[in-house]
Amino acid sequence: MRTNTSISMDAGKNISIFSKRIFAAFLLMSAGLGLPNLANASLVDLKWDEHGRFQHRGEIKAGGILEVCGKLSAGLKIDWQYQSAKPLDFNIHFHEGKKVILPVKYLARDTAAEQFEVKQSQDYCWMWSNKSKEAISVDLSLSQVQK
Repeated sequence: MRTNTSISMDAGKNISIFSKRIFAAFLLMSAGLGLPNLANASLVDLKWDEHGRFQHRGEIKAGGILEVCGKLSAGLKIDWQYQSAKPLDFNIHFHEGKKVILPVKYLARDTAAEQFEVKQSQDYCWMWSNKSKEAISVDLSLSQVQK
C-alpha cells in the first residue's frame, strides 16, 4: 500500500542536518511504524556516478534503519528499485519546515520499483526500517532518467 504522509518536527529547529535526519527517523518510526534503535541507524550520502546512477548494498541491523539521502533538483526523474532479504518498511521523504513529507511509503515489502519525479528541490531520503530481531540485507539502485 502506498500513501502520502506528513509529520511535524517542532523540536527540530536548531539541530544539524544529520541530527534532523535521525530525529525525523525517530518521528517516522514513533508515528506508527515502530520505535527504532537509533544506535542502529545508518546514513549514506547519495552520490551519483558519471552516468547518473547510484547503487548501494547494505545491511540493516535488527531494530535499525538505513537512510540514503541527497539533494535533488525539481523536475528530475529517477528510476529506483530495491530488494531485501526479508520485508522492510520503506519510504521516500523530505523535510518541509517542521514537517516530514512522505511522497512514497510502503509497509512490509521486500521489493519495490518505480519512477520518482522530484516536485521541488530538496534533500530527499530513501529510508528502510527493520522491525525484525535479525539483520536484513538490502540492495538499492537509482538511475537518473535522461531527458
